[in-house]
Amino acid sequence: MRRHMGVVSALLTGAVLVLTGCEPADGGRASGGEAEASTTSVSPSPSATATATANGVERLRPAQILARARAATLAARSLRVRGQIREDGERGDVDLRFDGRTRAAGEITMDGGHVSIICIDSVVYFKGDDAFWKTAAGKAGKTGKGTPQLLGGMWLKDTAEGFGELAETGDRKKFLAETLKEAGTSIKVEGTSRIGGRAALTLRGSGGRIYVATEGEPYVLRVDIGAKGYLDLSGFDEPVAVKAPPEDQVVDLSELE
Repeated sequence: MRRHMGVVSALLTGAVLVLTGCEPADGGRASGGEAEASTTSVSPSPSATATATANGVERLRPAQILARARAATLAARSLRVRGQIREDGERGDVDLRFDGRTRAAGEITMDGGHVSIICIDSVVYFKGDDAFWKTAAGKAGKTGKGTPQLLGGMWLKDTAEGFGELAETGDRKKFLAETLKEAGTSIKVEGTSRIGGRAALTLRGSGGRIYVATEGEPYVLRVDIGAKGYLDLSGFDEPVAVKAPPEDQVVDLSELE
């Protein structure tokens, strides 16, 4: 989890170095309003909230429980990830919705700034607010005075290759693998708990805890790494639609080279 937040800051610092020297032909202003909401969701149906059947994971060995939890979480058509990451006295808030395995959209708040991100297969879009760009520009050794005005609320677009590790945020398999890795090794069953109203089995590792649903599908419900933060997983199989921003609100970084 720490890795995902750090990558956003490092990447956008590099983007500032490009953008402050290259202005789009239209001055960077969107011809329309803000982009439409990139995700939609609905409340679970009554049947989805009914008491689920025990799945029996408590009878398995820790490694088997984790394997079943990973498989079930990846098999869900969609899900939501929300939580906090803390590092070096700073806090980052994450809220992402996954649509399939390689489509995701959501919000990341860090260093007092806010970033919206959309990942669609090999393409990544992001949009930062004024506070974010000023902070990012400052870390790049620039004043940041012109960057928010230059972008004018535009989305920045590039390929996964251009964005590097940031693109892995939209790859659910890689994202989940990195998240579970934070709990460390030597996984053991610690006890039971309730996460978001759902019964869960607690697995404790050398770096934190993983909570696995004991009713219905054995989804990963939470990864908690103590002082470093946590992520909650929910909204399994709830309808989500991840869409690209309108073209007139996008700056393609590959065209600025």
